[in-house]
Amino acid sequence: MPVERLICDVAVVGAGPAGLAASLAAAAAGTEVICVDQFPRAGGQYHMQPNAPDTPFAKTEQVQQGLQAIRACEAADVRFLTGAEVFWAEPPKSSGEHFNLYIQRDGRAIIVEAKTLVAASGAMERPMPFPGWTLPGVIGAGAAQRLLKTSGAACALPFKGKTVLAGTGPFLLAVASTFAKAGQKIDHFVEMQPAAPLKKARAMLRHPLRLPDAVALLRDLSRTGAQRHMGAIITRAIGTSKIETVEIAPLGPDGAPDLRRAVLVEGVGALCIGYGFQPVIDLTTALGASHSYDLALGGWHCTTDALSCATSLPRLYAAGEVTGLGGANPARLSGQLAGLHAAAFCQGKNPERNGTATQLATKLLAFRAFAATLAQLYPMPERFPLPLVGDEVVCRCEDVTLAEIKTAIADGAHENFAVKMWTRAGMGLCQGRNCGAGIAAALAESDIDPITAGYNRSHFPLRPVSTCIATAAFASSSEAKA
Repeated sequence: MPVERLICDVAVVGAGPAGLAASLAAAAAGTEVICVDQFPRAGGQYHMQPNAPDTPFAKTEQVQQGLQAIRACEAADVRFLTGAEVFWAEPPKSSGEHFNLYIQRDGRAIIVEAKTLVAASGAMERPMPFPGWTLPGVIGAGAAQRLLKTSGAACALPFKGKTVLAGTGPFLLAVASTFAKAGQKIDHFVEMQPAAPLKKARAMLRHPLRLPDAVALLRDLSRTGAQRHMGAIITRAIGTSKIETVEIAPLGPDGAPDLRRAVLVEGVGALCIGYGFQPVIDLTTALGASHSYDLALGGWHCTTDALSCATSLPRLYAAGEVTGLGGANPARLSGQLAGLHAAAFCQGKNPERNGTATQLATKLLAFRAFAATLAQLYPMPERFPLPLVGDEVVCRCEDVTLAEIKTAIADGAHENFAVKMWTRAGMGLCQGRNCGAGIAAALAESDIDPITAGYNRSHFPLRPVSTCIATAAFASSSEAKA
């Protein structure tokens, strides 16, 4: 199998707001840039480009902003590799060596050799197990948004019946807004946090520039016609071959669901549920960069220098949600910082000479403050949102139950990695992306603090790859090194 070998100054992994900003900043500085993304189109979840020109999303601000950023990158000669998955990466072992990214794309192998690397791998949903969460029709809130935006002219979920949007966090409002723009109804909106309008109003008044966005999101939620259940939780998804019914219960003062006041909603076709996001740290952990824990930032995230976005690994920079959840604006600013400094390293220049980096870092702090406010209003559950029985499956890939994980913890597996080795939870196709939050919750419920528990350490290959592609890539790399 022939292997394509590409050489650049700056490689960027991820083409969301942070990756696009990093690519443009580095290219504008005069370096050669390659931007890699696993999806067919650049833009990420926030700037997701619809696959049909006449959908209601095509003219939205988010899509147009993303389109402008993509075109600006193309005008600056950024080379995009979309639909491409990084399955292996090697850091430079000496000053004369470069990063090597091993990529599979369209059944072929590509090796990207880069002097510097920017990880802008974004964030992913944080699935939390609950009774019935494996039934067909139960999907992530982010998955629902992607389905709506990429369903072409239909602009609808592929499920018949009522739609329930549930979980916690401001992202639920963004998903509701997507339903409204698609002209789709939501039957029930279930948010764990109580309404608390005065508390939220006071918090938002500290960030008046964001008030119009908040009002627009609430207006869109109203347009969906959803019946709101504030301070409530989904306690069960019920069905045989697919979801048919959900049980909604209000949360009591102690945070426990009050099942005496629970209601059943029948005829449900889709339960879209989300308990926040978690940074995608596969690449940065596998390369050996340092990471920190902060639940308000999504848990474990890549640690970076505030001014340069440099990680603990020389020539590796990180930007956007992989450095902690914050939204699109902090992602763009950190992307600019990372791109500027990655390019400056290649050129032997000082990016601080005109104060641009300091100005960007100051703006970044201001946007981070707004993100911190939202994190206080919508704290993510560190433990399971409701009590689970032992036979509840936590790892769907390897069919590992909560009881098996708790037995491993009782036997001394007090780290995420130890639970993985003991039970095989996190060793399947998703490599812990879907069960990592569940394993962390089980450790937290055993009173093991998150620092001790650690994170789900990624190992290469980061993605399933055929032996044919991997063998060809490594053989090509060995020849080049020889």
